[in-house]
Amino acid sequence: MSNIVNLINPPPSRDLTPEETKDCVPCTIMSTAFALGFGTYLLMGKATEYDAKLATLKEHDSRNPKWWKTTLKVSGASLIIFGLWRGADGYMRYSEDKKRQKVLV
Repeated sequence: MSNIVNLINPPPSRDLTPEETKDCVPCTIMSTAFALGFGTYLLMGKATEYDAKLATLKEHDSRNPKWWKTTLKVSGASLIIFGLWRGADGYMRYSEDKKRQKVLV
């Protein structure tokens, strides 16, 4: 059966099991790495860095006002905090699961 027919007549909905909604380790690692990397990029100001080849200094400053630069830096700091929190939370969950498995064995 084609995918187009599945869009028109989707299968009936079902409840997901806890195993299907459980956080996976690769997902946690990727989201942590992305948040830390992109947050660092924004916090360092690389997104609004001046390049003489692209625009004059006056044009650059008009395209990137101070409030915009500040917003990007605050967003970067928030992403870094989120990445640290996500990584620490994932580590604690993973180590807790390992301890439970040792006790059960």
